Amino acid sequence: MKKGQWPILYIHGFRGGDYTTQKMIESALKCNGKKSDQFLKANINWRGKVTYEGTWTDDEHPIVQVVFQNKWVGSNQMEYWLVKLLFDLRLKHEFTTYDAIGHSLGAVALVLVNLREKMRPYMPRLKKLVLIAGPFNGIIGLGDLPNVNRVRPNGRPAFMSPTYFRIFMNKNNISDDLRVLNIFGNVGDHSNSDKYISVTSAKSISYILKPRVKEYNEYLIKGTNAEHSMLHDDSEILKTVNGFIYYNPLP
Repeated sequence: MKKGQWPILYIHGFRGGDYTTQKMIESALKCNGKKSDQFLKANINWRGKVTYEGTWTDDEHPIVQVVFQNKWVGSNQMEYWLVKLLFDLRLKHEFTTYDAIGHSLGAVALVLVNLREKMRPYMPRLKKLVLIAGPFNGIIGLGDLPNVNRVRPNGRPAFMSPTYFRIFMNKNNISDDLRVLNIFGNVGDHSNSDKYISVTSAKSISYILKPRVKEYNEYLIKGTNAEHSMLHDDSEILKTVNGFIYYNPLP
């Protein structure tokens, strides 16, 4: 089924690795009736060279796990390497559309990648995007503090980080047929955050995306399971992500 394939990419964030997206991939494989080894792992080294292991399946939705060997890489470098990866995968497998799930900085990088689509006709088109705990407007202790920034009634954040401002200034390049699910957590303490990313930081991307994309949804999880590094393994989130990606057909 080479023609018409529609891969799903899973991307980790800062200090993450294959373990970050492993539970999500295991859950996706199970709900699609695949074996535990039926996915492709794309390893990107410190110089951006990509090596592959595993299997690009012949079904409609091959699963691709993206792993950055440099765990300390930032969203801009992730964006650059992801664009290179997409071109390489398209050259090998001839697909034109894809979906993606990103955790933490991986979520930010995917939005930055989408800004490039309109300028690069050969680039595969992102159709469904899941953002999990994305630090779109700062990280607590790095450009953000608990309960300092706020979202105004119209959705606009009071303060914009450099990355957020870059997305804001290029907002007209966001794909208008994109469907987005934005997931973020609040552990319920005084910080109104998942301990690392404030609700305000994660939610602020709605001001840019909601007026421009085809569909925008939010999912807030509260309690101990809402901690930043637990969100990608939470059973309810796994069901929600799988439902959005695999059981929510495009019109």
